[in-house]
Amino acid sequence: MINRYSSPYPNYIHQLFVTPSKHLYVLKDRRLKWQDKAMEVQLDKVEEADKEHVVHYIVADHTSAAFYAELRTSKTLISPSEFLTRAWAKKTDFFFHGLPEQLIVPAAVSNKYPEINDWLEHLLVGLVPPPSGFYAGVHQVRNWEKDVANAVSFHDYLEKTPCTLDNLRPSIARMLQMANDSEINRPGIRMTRKQLWEMPTEDRPPIRVMG
Repeated sequence: MINRYSSPYPNYIHQLFVTPSKHLYVLKDRRLKWQDKAMEVQLDKVEEADKEHVVHYIVADHTSAAFYAELRTSKTLISPSEFLTRAWAKKTDFFFHGLPEQLIVPAAVSNKYPEINDWLEHLLVGLVPPPSGFYAGVHQVRNWEKDVANAVSFHDYLEKTPCTLDNLRPSIARMLQMANDSEINRPGIRMTRKQLWEMPTEDRPPIRVMG
């Protein structure tokens, strides 16, 4: 994740991504399709693109690399605040919750959704611009997209029915669990994302929840 910021405990800094897929898109019959050759598409132009792209919504904790994710398409976009409201809410079936003290928001997101600034200020969450040449966390987006692509392939093979975004949703919940239950790739650390996020840390304040 980011090594230019210091995050002493989980939920200190989160990273937000609203990223159009360069490989996954939706056909006219609603089937999900993978294209090996990357498609050039940017968030500010995704609604005008020739194809209906899958759009990844991801918020990741800087300290633990734990994350929550949802999928939409370029025709069913939601605001970052709607996504974050669910991501930061306490959930019965998933551990990730709580408002961070700061949120890193890429310029592409804040430019498309400028209302996020006032929304975060109201929640007392500091908005942190990404550093110059912001690439931190991109590997997490790529790994998540690979997980989604594999789930599409498995569905097509095992279910023998076309894979749409709607019938992929149960798999997304399982993929989130599996990804956060996997060990992170850091020197000297043999813990999962979930274990790191839940680990008691000195000076960690109580978790602030939505509502």
